Amino acid sequence: MSANRNIQTQTLSQVQTLSPQQLLVAQLTEMPVEELRSRVERELEENPTLERMPSTESGSMEPDEGGGNENDAADFTADYSPDDVPDFIPGQGDNGGATSQWRDSRSFHDQLEEQIGYFKLSEHEEELLRYLIGSLDNDGLLRVPLTQIQDELEVYHNLQASIGELEHVLNILQHFEPAGVGARNLRECLLLQVQLGPDSESHDKKQLETLLRNYFDLLMLKRWDRIRVRMHLTDVEVARLQYDVRHLNPRPGNSPDESIEHNQHHISPDFIVETDSYGQVTVNLAYGNMPNLRANQEDQELLLQYSKQKPAQLSPSERDALTYVRENVGRAQQFIDAIQTRRQNLLKTMTAIVKRQHLFFETGDDTQLIPMTMGDLSKDTGLHISSISRAANSKWVQTTFGTYPLKWFFTTAARQDGENVSIRKIKAILKELIDKEDKHNPLSDETLTVELRKRNIDIARRTTAKYRESMGIPVARLRKTTI
Repeated sequence: MSANRNIQTQTLSQVQTLSPQQLLVAQLTEMPVEELRSRVERELEENPTLERMPSTESGSMEPDEGGGNENDAADFTADYSPDDVPDFIPGQGDNGGATSQWRDSRSFHDQLEEQIGYFKLSEHEEELLRYLIGSLDNDGLLRVPLTQIQDELEVYHNLQASIGELEHVLNILQHFEPAGVGARNLRECLLLQVQLGPDSESHDKKQLETLLRNYFDLLMLKRWDRIRVRMHLTDVEVARLQYDVRHLNPRPGNSPDESIEHNQHHISPDFIVETDSYGQVTVNLAYGNMPNLRANQEDQELLLQYSKQKPAQLSPSERDALTYVRENVGRAQQFIDAIQTRRQNLLKTMTAIVKRQHLFFETGDDTQLIPMTMGDLSKDTGLHISSISRAANSKWVQTTFGTYPLKWFFTTAARQDGENVSIRKIKAILKELIDKEDKHNPLSDETLTVELRKRNIDIARRTTAKYRESMGIPVARLRKTTI
């Protein structure tokens, strides 16, 4: 005989709750410098006790003496001068190369975030959507599996999200402009452009959708003869489909409108890392014209004066004034302390990056970047991984060789001669092999994998294919020259 019973059990769990001051530090740390300027101005307007500190010089919020220039921590010497920058490395102020590419990416993400307000979202959905936007590649596609994003949200941001929730939010992102953004592969990208474009229900667009859904592999092989037979097309219909396919955009993140936006959009770096002619590297925060802050001296003296009296000795109006002044002074001091903590965390993070990636900061050669994770920097700095993530989020660094987002310096690893090697170095070798190949007999992914193994880089063929695709290089049969 069995019986249903209600059984009560007690469990002991430890839940970490951030204090208001910790939350403020976290919020300010995650803000890039432009957003921080706006936040400071808003705080100055809302809190009459907080005020700009008079300055006889620039009036900027510069770090304390010895705080912004990390010579001792980031001092490296090499036989290299910035005057010797090779032609293929973009110089500072150059619109080409890596700097231009990253600036386009920044502007593209800004455009996407502006569209968040067009949809009615819960706070949780908005957080997930912003994370998906931040996970997009430069071409606007989402190549990170949702399962990995789910893990990252839980580990680094303490956010719980089911795969169903992520798919729902991704569907919202895929309705953003430009059409095709948020797609997980090329076929989905092109299909989204057809489905969300004008006249999507027309006969012509339905044929184009059928082509992408059912004959995508043939399309990639440019086998229009087979497509014509299987879809029962006329010569006119084939020509129209070819025209429509050519007008789809495989990289919505690099849309034509982006070049216009790029010319108008300005990036304000959060860090300035300079390399002198002796290879010595210095790290500074780029606060620009941000004001120094202080709590109003008169309010502090008034608070001190009231605090010496017993509450019973104060009139109701004096007690109200005391409460008002105490709250404003406390809030002002908390804000100033939070900005100071933000400065320390950012400097620790940037200095640790320069230490680990010093070869890049000496030479400007991105193949010299070594594998580095947020966990590595957490060990180097003593900061929690979540603090490293916030410090790196949406931050830019101006170097002697160009301007880069901080997340660009985080690289994954493969093995070479029993040691970790940066994925960027492997991609550089792959590109070199493909550039030098016989275009009448291009190297297959299997052959490329063998060539990498000759260089003691042991990766699988599918990994070689993934790296090749991420560089936008087609398969061997599409690289073959028939002339």
